[in-house]
Amino acid sequence: MEPVIRFADVSKVYPLRAGDVTALSHVSFEVERGEFIAIMGPSGSGKSTLLNLMGCLDTPTSGDIFISGIRIQDMTDDELTDLRRDRIGFIFQYFNLFPLLNIIENVNFPQMMKAGEVVDETKAVEVLKSVHLEESLHTHTPLELSGGQQQRVAIARALINDPDILLCDEPTGNLDTKTGASIMNLMTELNKRGSTIIIVTHDPTIAAYTQRTIRIVDGRIA
Repeated sequence: MEPVIRFADVSKVYPLRAGDVTALSHVSFEVERGEFIAIMGPSGSGKSTLLNLMGCLDTPTSGDIFISGIRIQDMTDDELTDLRRDRIGFIFQYFNLFPLLNIIENVNFPQMMKAGEVVDETKAVEVLKSVHLEESLHTHTPLELSGGQQQRVAIARALINDPDILLCDEPTGNLDTKTGASIMNLMTELNKRGSTIIIVTHDPTIAAYTQRTIRIVDGRIA
């Protein structure tokens, strides 16, 4: 099977007036379907650039990136938008939920973007159940939930369109240690069910939950 992500000699250079900044330099790696991976590195090492490229939020200056066998440089902006919506789930440190929508509506939002106004609301309930969020909370708004509960909603939203990849940017960074551990236990459970998960983190405790670690130093894989 094709790797779910493949980077082949990828570089990313940002042109600035003071001089070009090389964020990534000749990076090559593969992620197989079903892997659970941590990406670690010091501040400014290129972790965020790498995440943006894996999430098709940016394109490389040189080299090739393949997502589920598709070369992203060959795609139009609309095709990249569809790829992000349908094949990549994003989970962020600050949840990024819509404060005026209830929990079901937040989780259903990616379905609405894909299928229009007609969505399968039973699927949202099922996905929320899979992340262990009590049904009594489904009609609440995000601000009525704890941080850990909001992160479970964010994970459910990322799962609603059955993505090939879950990209997680410091998913426990805004949570206390106990709540963060419960979220990582949930991630481990999702991975065992077949989800491909990539976590960007600076915390070795979080990286210890994963199967392997990719370390970035000065834009290169160490």
